[in-house]
Amino acid sequence: MFPEQIFNLKTLVLNMVACDKRNLAHQVLDHVFENAKTLTEYDIIGECSLKTEHRDLYLKCAEAAYSVALTTEERFAARSNLIKAYNTMNHPEKALDLIEQQLMVSPNDFGTLCDKAANISLTGNKDDAEKIIMSLREKYPEKQYDLEAGLSGKYLREGNFVKGVLSFIAINKPKHKLYDEQLKMKRWDGVARPGKTLYVEGEGGIGDEIINIRFFEKVQRMGMRPILCSPNTKYYQDKNALFRRHGIEILSESYSIDVSQPWLPMMSLPATMNLNENDLWEKPYLFPQRNAKNKLPSKKFKIGIKCSGNPYFAQDEYRKIPLNLMLSYLPEDSEIYYIDKEKVNNSKVIDLSDRIHSWEDTLDFIDQMDCIVSSCTSLVHAAGAIGKTTFVAVPIAEYYIWTTSRRDHTNPWYGENFHVFRQKKPRDWSEPLSEISKHVFELRDNYNV
Repeated sequence: MFPEQIFNLKTLVLNMVACDKRNLAHQVLDHVFENAKTLTEYDIIGECSLKTEHRDLYLKCAEAAYSVALTTEERFAARSNLIKAYNTMNHPEKALDLIEQQLMVSPNDFGTLCDKAANISLTGNKDDAEKIIMSLREKYPEKQYDLEAGLSGKYLREGNFVKGVLSFIAINKPKHKLYDEQLKMKRWDGVARPGKTLYVEGEGGIGDEIINIRFFEKVQRMGMRPILCSPNTKYYQDKNALFRRHGIEILSESYSIDVSQPWLPMMSLPATMNLNENDLWEKPYLFPQRNAKNKLPSKKFKIGIKCSGNPYFAQDEYRKIPLNLMLSYLPEDSEIYYIDKEKVNNSKVIDLSDRIHSWEDTLDFIDQMDCIVSSCTSLVHAAGAIGKTTFVAVPIAEYYIWTTSRRDHTNPWYGENFHVFRQKKPRDWSEPLSEISKHVFELRDNYNV
């Protein structure tokens, strides 16, 4: 490409994504990559690939850039980028090899040492990873805040729920542009203030909101009026409608906010309220409508599944399970439904994508399953919220709600019929799926009695 074209590439592809033409952006990047030759070109194409979630190409660019880097400085920078690319594509072992090379050049580089701890954790060795972080805390006391997130799992496993959650979500992150800086509102401290309104900022993905919307009832019992602040965009409208049906008050604009009232980020609710593991689950808190149009007539044993989440979520490579692999662990004489808006092309499953137009439809179909089997997706949170028997295959890079002081397969966030099985080796799902399989076959056998 001409120099001015390669430097305009970022603007071009980001505009395509904004116009809902992500696939076209990926095609453009693929074409440009085939004609790239220089370190600068690979770096720019790689950056664009990462920003548009074209992760396969991002890895190819990082590998190509490393192959053409010549100077010591170029190779150090290229290795750093390749480490990041291997992290993105769930190859921590490859990243660790490069990290050791980096440490030979700069043995005390703080960022590289943090990368080492993170990748050791991603191979399944969380204890050694946390030892590195603890040693870094002693060596770099001024970096305490930067290192705290790496210890959230340790706190949660030890039963220090509040500290674990706050460490994971970085409660002391820079001030919020709207609530802290523009509106100058005070953050809620968890103290009951009857008659007060609490503005709760929706954050994270829809799964995060499904997880934490349960705490609105606790806030109400404190005599306060919780309001969820959530955009009225296409992505959130359907979820907002579901929540409104359940009595949740939602605000989608900021001009009517009473700035004299407190606010809080949604994921901070349980920690700010000083809850512990035993306080998280009380009862199902979402309920299906059971619309007649969603009725499934079959009387066979039904399994609802999902193998991956939003493909544009940065951590999706860690939680993806090949569909045929998951199916190989499930009873063939059952009806297996794929519950997602995205189509799947597999004759062994019943694709519900044409019948799912809303979260209301999703809840109706979950309700009719005898169990749900999925990786870490919003589907399992919806299933848990309605009390459905659920089996989750959790990746090594496990989300904070899966990390608890419990040593069995239960989870304090959901009821007794919700089961968690953890991956032990990168990209290897055999162990959690084998455990899930035993439980599903037992359910199926009891169903047929």
